[in-house]
Amino acid sequence: MPVVSAVLALVGCFAAQEPGVPEAPVGFPLRLEDAIRLVHEHGSSLQQARLRALAENAGIGIAEGAYDPTLFADLTWSYSEQPAGGFFSSFGTTTSRSLSATQGLRQALMTGGSLSLSLREAYNDYSFLPDPQSDASVNLEYRQPLLRGAWQLSATQELEQARFSADRAQADMRQADSDVVQLVVDKYWDLAFALADVEVKQRSLALAQALKEMTEAKFRVGAVSEVEVVQTDADIATRTDALLGARHRARNAQDELRIQVFGLENAEEWGFDLTPSSLPVAPGVEVPTWEETFAEARAFRGDLRKLRVDVEASLSAWDAAKHDLMPTLDLTATANYSAQDRQVGDSLDLLLDRDFPGATVGIVFEMPIGNRSQEGMEQRARWNYWLAQRGLRDTENTVALQAREAVRNTAYQAERVAVTDLAREVAGRQLEAEQRRLREGASTNFQVLQFQTDLAAAESAAAQARMDYAKSVVRLNTVRGLNWDGSRPDLAHLEQYQPDPRFGKRESAGR
Repeated sequence: MPVVSAVLALVGCFAAQEPGVPEAPVGFPLRLEDAIRLVHEHGSSLQQARLRALAENAGIGIAEGAYDPTLFADLTWSYSEQPAGGFFSSFGTTTSRSLSATQGLRQALMTGGSLSLSLREAYNDYSFLPDPQSDASVNLEYRQPLLRGAWQLSATQELEQARFSADRAQADMRQADSDVVQLVVDKYWDLAFALADVEVKQRSLALAQALKEMTEAKFRVGAVSEVEVVQTDADIATRTDALLGARHRARNAQDELRIQVFGLENAEEWGFDLTPSSLPVAPGVEVPTWEETFAEARAFRGDLRKLRVDVEASLSAWDAAKHDLMPTLDLTATANYSAQDRQVGDSLDLLLDRDFPGATVGIVFEMPIGNRSQEGMEQRARWNYWLAQRGLRDTENTVALQAREAVRNTAYQAERVAVTDLAREVAGRQLEAEQRRLREGASTNFQVLQFQTDLAAAESAAAQARMDYAKSVVRLNTVRGLNWDGSRPDLAHLEQYQPDPRFGKRESAGR
């Protein structure tokens, strides 16, 4: 059970259970770094992206296999009887027996041509001839397109597109890594807030219960009216309901984090109670300008690298389609040596003497009238290229908006932490002052309960602000295309897909 082993490695060991006590859900502290490590191991979307990358890499091997040499061979035996006529009528019914075989190698070339070397043997026995006849020949055949389909641009287009697909899958995997890490960071701090909110609700309920005890004591001696006790009971019921809701949200947050960091291949893994142990980062992280953020995003974002792969792939396909607008003009050439004797073995021996050479050279020309098929393919490739360019530009505009929003949000969340901390401090002082006034008889339970509620709301808001700031810092790094901790990702396998210095450089190139 690999996931359980990983969890045990994180926490050392679980707390021992007392004999006879039912086992409670296993709880342990979880650092943010460990949550990210676990999601790298078990994150479903990331695992799918890795599998897609492996499948696309296999596609390169498939395309390269088209240029592997092919060994071929055939063997044919035949027998026939035919009535004789004309000059051969004196021979009566003629019979023939033949056995032929061919062996050789052929290979497709990356220039678009093909090369074949073969050895052919044939044995023929005709009834009207006194002796059988055997032929042997070695043949070399070469065919090379000179226009349409010629040279690497057209001939290796399938291989090039397979490589683009593999690069596209690598960029997808990088983006999936960024997305899944951002997701687990969000779920981690969501759980941290949910647990903190449970504690806030518990403290608020405890304050109301303590006030109830004091109010009941005053009521028994006639110092307050019964309505004060009823008010306190009603508020306790409201806070109990709030506590139940907070616990429910915490359980849901537990599941949302569990599903990200564990494989959840068995029921036991649902029993791990996760407790975030990392503290949210304090405000003060240096925030770059949106221009700097956008520049880094263009350089490191996986989704933008993928779109640049699309641009290069569509450009390559367009160039090949333009090249194939030309007519077919193929060069063909053959060379051979032949030999003949009564038996195949004797013919092969004579073939070694190379006494009967032969050769041919030819040109094959074809040109469809109208050429609409190739023109349509060229137009489709052209518009696909412009579509890829348009998609890249539009996505870069979207990323620019994300960069501006991420920079603003990080600054806003930092200010929000300071404001909510101050509000919490003020709410605490207000409650203390009102409690003193209550003890002095200058206040009522209603006012104290209201200030207790205000303090709970301020504490929840302060906790939420800190968690939101921690998420915004990682979100800023995600938008920038960096790793969650701000370090630069390793994109060596996609190094050739760098952003152009300015928008639309290819669009203005007049292609």
